[in-house]
Amino acid sequence: MLQENKSCLATRKFEEPKKINKEVNYLITHETITTGDELRRFVDDLLIEAGRFAKSIPVFLAAASLFEKEGDLNGMSLRVGGVWWGGMHGANKRMIERDVTMKEVVKHHVIPLMQDFKNQMLEVTSVREEDKCKWMSRVLSFIAMSKNLVDDNEVAEEVWKETEVWEDMWRKGGRIEEDK
Repeated sequence: MLQENKSCLATRKFEEPKKINKEVNYLITHETITTGDELRRFVDDLLIEAGRFAKSIPVFLAAASLFEKEGDLNGMSLRVGGVWWGGMHGANKRMIERDVTMKEVVKHHVIPLMQDFKNQMLEVTSVREEDKCKWMSRVLSFIAMSKNLVDDNEVAEEVWKETEVWEDMWRKGGRIEEDK
């Protein structure tokens, strides 16, 4: 499945990889007994040994889903972000460094997946609002950095503004204080 996903991305067929990502995510999160940390280590090995960035994206998604089920927004945000190997943003950066034509894949496939997880984080209710604000700001910053990677700088600027709002709420203990 991971090879099929990579092939679809190479031919810029973005709908099929979405389906494959969902299948891989379901199989890993419902049909195996694993933890987000075990999956994270698997992805790290996959990337370090072979630099398989495109193949890593579905596995990052599954790891983020497992962390979501555990109510671990920190683990979830790091699978979405991660500057080095640890997440989708790191994979985006390495894919583009290896092949500049991958910008299209990152822009039209990976960043929307990152945004989906941002939306899923909003729905997690088992954590303190303060923690949700902290991890939302982290995920948004990785989305903004990935937007910059694909030269979508105007949108990145808007995402940076949203990041600042979440950081401000985090500093205020997860609350929006109204102006007096």
